[in-house]
Amino acid sequence: MASVSFRRTRWYVKYRDHRGRWVRKASTARTKTEARRLADDLERQCERQRLGLEPLPDETGGGTLRELTGWWLQTYSITHASHVRNTRTVGKHILSSELAKLRLVEVTAGSIEQFLQAKAGELAPETINHLRMFLMSIFSAAKKAGKFSGPNPVKEVARRKVPHRTPEYLRTHEVPLVLAAVPPRWRSLFATAVYTGLRRGELVGLRKQDVDVGARLLTVARSYDRDTTKGGHGDVIPIARELVPYLEDAIRRSPSELVFPDPKGEMLSQQTPLEDVLRRAMKHAGVVLGYEHVCRRKGCTHRELAADAELRHCPTHGMKLWPKARVRAIRFHDLRHTTASLLMMAGANTAAVQRILRHSDPRITVDVYGHLAPGYLRAEIDRLQFNPPEEPKPQRQPVEVAEAVGTVGSAPLGPPVVQAPPETAPRVHGPIRNRAKSPSETGARPAGLEPATGDLEGRCSIQLSYGRVLAVVACAG
Repeated sequence: MASVSFRRTRWYVKYRDHRGRWVRKASTARTKTEARRLADDLERQCERQRLGLEPLPDETGGGTLRELTGWWLQTYSITHASHVRNTRTVGKHILSSELAKLRLVEVTAGSIEQFLQAKAGELAPETINHLRMFLMSIFSAAKKAGKFSGPNPVKEVARRKVPHRTPEYLRTHEVPLVLAAVPPRWRSLFATAVYTGLRRGELVGLRKQDVDVGARLLTVARSYDRDTTKGGHGDVIPIARELVPYLEDAIRRSPSELVFPDPKGEMLSQQTPLEDVLRRAMKHAGVVLGYEHVCRRKGCTHRELAADAELRHCPTHGMKLWPKARVRAIRFHDLRHTTASLLMMAGANTAAVQRILRHSDPRITVDVYGHLAPGYLRAEIDRLQFNPPEEPKPQRQPVEVAEAVGTVGSAPLGPPVVQAPPETAPRVHGPIRNRAKSPSETGARPAGLEPATGDLEGRCSIQLSYGRVLAVVACAG
């Protein structure tokens, strides 16, 4: 039966291991109750191992992390579309590190934390999180396969905080300029990327049988040469009307079953420099941040930043400066962001954008692109009104006499006063003291706008007429 004892500053636990031998170890328990509970748990675990209910611990320490990582790459990673990228990243950062030399029983949360901290100055926080994810997957797969029986040490390592950045994308006016500057060989591929939001592997793996130009439907079911996409399922998305000519041209020129093959009809490599093609097109289209004028004389380091590519000379050697266009740090994957961003800015339904991009959760679409929707939270933020605008005070306007021109509903300049002919003007009954004066009394001309007269201040002028003119009341004061 397991027992505990206290010596100096530590509690020790004593229990029978998986071979039935007594083992005494120091523990981190702070009280006798904790030490007793730990000893009982260890003895029950060893008993389950003796009965075959749990795998026995490896006496050699389970091998090294390098051996386990190689096993994971060949067993689990190889089934994923990102296997080539995984192999490159893991080989560069994990297999070549001191961490990979440790035995599995020596790999602790502390050693993993030290490994990631050493990468902080070299890699971005997001890339460090990717390395942590690789290690997490390696130990999780090892536990499932019985190659590692201890707790996953990566769970105790915190993720790095990644600063949130809004996605980069081409603006509406930039898209036709960039597509026109893309070489004809690549134009259909880039147009399809913009109009559909497909990922690089989905574009490269697109087959002619997946494109129904007549129905304007496109089936996304592959990524490179794999019969699955990143999401692990196939989807059908609509084809924009403007994209049809590009797809028809690509299908007509393709010598194989692929829509966008290389010149030999084979599938494009994952190392195809599509980013270089995109950035060169942006330079040729003038979609740049500015220009860096460089002196090309050997040993001269003179550089000038300018908004244009006008001719400039080196102030030291007098040579012509070479203008180098500065484009935004945009990736080929940002064409997918362009599709979503422009759809949201055009007022497309969020659920529709989510279906077109094939996001697993509509919250992803809202979180990434929601700020681009028209009227994004503007009506809500306008509820904060600490100094509401004052209502405009009515201003005194002079009385102007004018002849009515037009029909009902017209809006002539100024407050017109309509004159009625003396023979047709009706008599006004009632106790009206401020009777309107006749044209002979006011001195008004038969037509036109008259300046205000001093004797009308504070009075009302009433003119009534039947027929084509209206009754208008003009008051001053």
